[in-house]
Amino acid sequence: MPCTPCEECDNVHAETRKQSPSRWVCVKFPRLEGLSPIAPTKWVDAEPYMRCVGINGGFCPMFVRRREGQKDNGL
Repeated sequence: MPCTPCEECDNVHAETRKQSPSRWVCVKFPRLEGLSPIAPTKWVDAEPYMRCVGINGGFCPMFVRRREGQKDNGL
């Protein structure tokens, strides 16, 4: 499987793409309540999706390559 950097993926939320890559979230991975070891009931309120940095180890099965010049998905 080829490397799948989020920088080249269309699933990065358009608004977060304007921020630092450490803040990018992926629209294919909704944040689920109860998975935070720090505040399980508060995590969903923070962001609706998981941050890319926490889910992509370089080989993401949900990767969708952006075409050159492609606009953001607008979500």
